[in-house]
Amino acid sequence: MMKKLLIAFSFTALLTGCLGPKKVNKWVNTHYGENSAPKMKNDYLSVTSGLAANDPKASVTTRQTKNFLPLLFYWQYDYINTCTLNPSIPIHAFSTAVLQYAGTKGLKQKLNGRKIELVIDSIPNVFVLNDKGHLVWVIYAFGWDDLSFKPDTKEMIVSYKITQDNTEIKTGLITIPNTDKQLDVRYMQSLKKAADQYLDQYDENIKSLSRKVVDKIIAEL
Repeated sequence: MMKKLLIAFSFTALLTGCLGPKKVNKWVNTHYGENSAPKMKNDYLSVTSGLAANDPKASVTTRQTKNFLPLLFYWQYDYINTCTLNPSIPIHAFSTAVLQYAGTKGLKQKLNGRKIELVIDSIPNVFVLNDKGHLVWVIYAFGWDDLSFKPDTKEMIVSYKITQDNTEIKTGLITIPNTDKQLDVRYMQSLKKAADQYLDQYDENIKSLSRKVVDKIIAEL
């Protein structure tokens, strides 16, 4: 019986060992590469943030084990890989999206010679790879995993200041709820492709939130 338990445990470790922090960080780094977000501005709009980091790493991932249930013929485990993206990644995406969208929405014309400074106080940059594993064995072991990418609920918070001739004339705070969605890994889908799909979805979500910030600012002018 002890030998069978050891075989089952080894099989479980084999199933899940490749889904640790190193693998998640590798996917993120492949998707983004080394990333930095310098201050972006033009003659009427600037974007800055104290969240930006000089760290070249694209992400930091930690792993936690929850709900490990070793029964006689059925084992269940829940591995949680929490990935924190370098804030420079979404800050850069925000800056690019805002500058492009503001141009098409006529923000410069709305400001009528005034300047606006945006400061990113909070931005979604964390997601979780949930690995819910199952192992059934009677003589032989049979295992499967339910995998999903799940975003956090952090809001996008941006403060702004409008000036004219170096005199502050208006300030405001914009809060946009995070609308990113969970992505379940399909049966037989490549995990790397699933990670790319989620990160593409994440990128589009940041762009969408950024455009909503511009819309709210225009509405408040």
